[in-house]
Amino acid sequence: MTLYFDLPRTTPVPADPAPWRDHGPSPRPAYAAVGSALLAVLALAAGVWSVALGDLRAALACAVAALILGHLSGLLLTLWVRPHNTGDRMRISGIDDGSPGLTFAYSRRLYYWYASFLTLLTLAQLALIASAPPLAAGAALTGAGLYVLLRHAPGRLALTPDGVYHRGMWTEQFVPWTSIRAIVPGEQARIPVIGVPAVAGARVRTRRTLLRGPDTMVVQVPWLAADPALVLQAMRWYHANPAHRFELSYHLAVERIRQRAWHLH
Repeated sequence: MTLYFDLPRTTPVPADPAPWRDHGPSPRPAYAAVGSALLAVLALAAGVWSVALGDLRAALACAVAALILGHLSGLLLTLWVRPHNTGDRMRISGIDDGSPGLTFAYSRRLYYWYASFLTLLTLAQLALIASAPPLAAGAALTGAGLYVLLRHAPGRLALTPDGVYHRGMWTEQFVPWTSIRAIVPGEQARIPVIGVPAVAGARVRTRRTLLRGPDTMVVQVPWLAADPALVLQAMRWYHANPAHRFELSYHLAVERIRQRAWHLH
């Protein structure tokens, strides 16, 4: 057990177990997820019926449709219906410049749903280009989305003694603690997020993909593999307690967060 008696005193930061209580999910994505799942089951049943009739081309088409609709349902459920993960998965690892920091990895489950859906949709459109040339535009669009997704994988959020580093889908950003004005829960497009509004400065680093991302650091909660309320509390606590930020280079920060030792010093 780590002793904190020799460290500076802390600034209290009350922990909120449900910081997104005012940003509940819309019922529409839930309806869409259920509807996609039902259509996937119907497509699968049609595929089985086609096999029984000896129509293998129809069976293959139904199987592909069932896969696409099933993965769409899983993606909707993960992004909008049940966006909060649980657990305290974290580690100490380096950021883009090699500095060690407390790192929260992105969810492999969401990567699977997103990448699989885009891959299946792209391949299906490519297979139908000969009979429907306009699908080439759709294949290019979904293929570009898949490229951007995989190019920045694996995403992560890291807290270092100097600032907050985020490698997301659209941008790679680093914001010093001294530039951060607040760390707040919110939502974008009905997706819960952690917003990090900051003052522009020379030490702020931003690298964008081909698509323009937001100027403000925004972490979409469903992408975090750890409990987002715990991540938010850790960010707020170290923002309010600069004398303790040295811990973020060591396992000491992991122990503090796992023990919820917000009042120890």
